Amino acid sequence: MQSVNVTVPSSAGTAMAGTIDFPDSAPKAFAIFAHCFAGSRHTPGAARTAKQLTNFGIATLRFDFPGLGQSEGNFAETSFSQNVADIVAAAEWLTENYRAPQLLMGHSLGGTASLAAGSKIDSLRAIATLGAPFDPAHSVLHYADKIGEVDANGEVEVTLGGRALTISRHFLEDLADTNPVTYLSRLRKPLMVLHSPIDQTVGIDNAQNIFLSTRYPKSLVALDKADHLLTKQDAAARAADLIGGWAEQFIIPDSEPEDVSPDSAVTHTAIGTKVGVVVRSNNQSVFADRSRKNGGKGKGITAEGLLMSAIATGTHQSLIDAAKAAKVDKAIEDISVTVTHVHDSTFERRIEITGDISEGQCAQLRSTARGAGIDTLIGHTHIVDVEP
Repeated sequence: MQSVNVTVPSSAGTAMAGTIDFPDSAPKAFAIFAHCFAGSRHTPGAARTAKQLTNFGIATLRFDFPGLGQSEGNFAETSFSQNVADIVAAAEWLTENYRAPQLLMGHSLGGTASLAAGSKIDSLRAIATLGAPFDPAHSVLHYADKIGEVDANGEVEVTLGGRALTISRHFLEDLADTNPVTYLSRLRKPLMVLHSPIDQTVGIDNAQNIFLSTRYPKSLVALDKADHLLTKQDAAARAADLIGGWAEQFIIPDSEPEDVSPDSAVTHTAIGTKVGVVVRSNNQSVFADRSRKNGGKGKGITAEGLLMSAIATGTHQSLIDAAKAAKVDKAIEDISVTVTHVHDSTFERRIEITGDISEGQCAQLRSTARGAGIDTLIGHTHIVDVEP
């Protein structure tokens, strides 16, 4: 995975700080993630979800709304309607500079803004929200006791997430004028509504109201044990896995991985890495890397690891075949093969077989496995280089 910082123009022309998280191979599709109220693109809900989606081949643009994070602008001068327009502006920029987004996601108020922006972005094929309020005015309910100050002074300063933010009369009036039923009834995109049943900030009834106010196809999914900000372990990654698996049925891939038969293995340099590679065989992809001590990032299986994996897998499958041939396969509970790199080209292999089987039978299976499968292949390996 590679994360690239970009600058995106807002609907008002100011610069919004953004980050695009790219998968290791050419992206199948592009997406946009709108962060929560007064948050940033680096909040767990935004960053962790976008990064996890790279496992589905999706590249995601996450950006800071004006006046927040590292973006230009004054938060007091923004509004919900402007944030909706900012999402549309981000989609236009992504279309011009990369490819048109097919998936739009939003967290909390960013999810509500995504619902409002959804009908304004033609390229979208799916929308997903995480902990989104039904009514955008919900975002300021926690400061209801201070709204009187807005009437008296035209604005009020509140503290959210340890930082001071100014909520203006314009901001509140815009929220009051926004009717969620209006934009929800216009939505014609497949929708996934994810919400935690124990969300204490935005209650689960908000998700139910969104679901009831929108058209099919739509899905309502419970994010069990997740807090509103998705800070709990694996909450955002779990949400991304749900979104990625669901969105695959609607997304039209911008690029398809090349077909590779079981008789071949093809590598390409992994995007954003120096020594990382994506290897494909039998139309399946694996990310490979070097260990940190050998100049890699240590985030993928090493070449030695792939070789050891091949030896272990081939041995394991040979043992299964040998057990079936000896008619003792039903007596075996489990087989474990451990391969360890000892030195240079020397590897140590340990085979363990558990079940209602004698040591003599185990020895026979080990002997049979060593004379077949991967052992035979490695023993007769001869590489012939072919010019491209």
